[in-house]
Amino acid sequence: MVEAQNQLVLILCKLERIFPPAFFDIMIHLVLHLPEEAILGGPVHMRWMYPFERYLKRLKDYVRNAAKPEGSIAEGYVVDEALTFCSRYFDDVETRFNRPDRNDDGIHPTRQLSVFESQCKPLGKQSYVELDNNDRDKAEFYILNNSPELEPYLNEHKQELHVHLGEGCLNINEVHRTEFAGWFFEKVVNILIS
Repeated sequence: MVEAQNQLVLILCKLERIFPPAFFDIMIHLVLHLPEEAILGGPVHMRWMYPFERYLKRLKDYVRNAAKPEGSIAEGYVVDEALTFCSRYFDDVETRFNRPDRNDDGIHPTRQLSVFESQCKPLGKQSYVELDNNDRDKAEFYILNNSPELEPYLNEHKQELHVHLGEGCLNINEVHRTEFAGWFFEKVVNILIS
């Protein structure tokens, strides 16, 4: 940061050759002091005033009588506190304490697999991504491997691999990852046929 402060003086001197004097107002001069403030005060988020300014704006909004702003602020604050206290006990009235989330779709379908239970709504422009076979296999195994409902089948496949490949096989997890999806598909087909 000290190096940035030293370089900043040279950069501003070079800018004085390019821009007219009217360009250099107090805001440009302020840049000289920013590295010094960062060195003395540490990270900005430890000392910024935005939360207090937002709260002062809220208090300023309470003013209804410009002739007596302090009384208006006190009265507005008491009213807000009373409404907040009372609203905690209203069950059938929508308040800020029982209001549904803004991003709540209102649809809660029941999912068959727990890996798909999270409720989410796509945001932004919809785009399609075509996965190559390697990425598709990884995504497929992730879903199958992280479904607690399939835990017995995962264990059964690993046991079959231990029997076929032997206990000394070093890459049994890799074989399990690559072959489980196909094995599971055949297992489901056999269950459905019988």
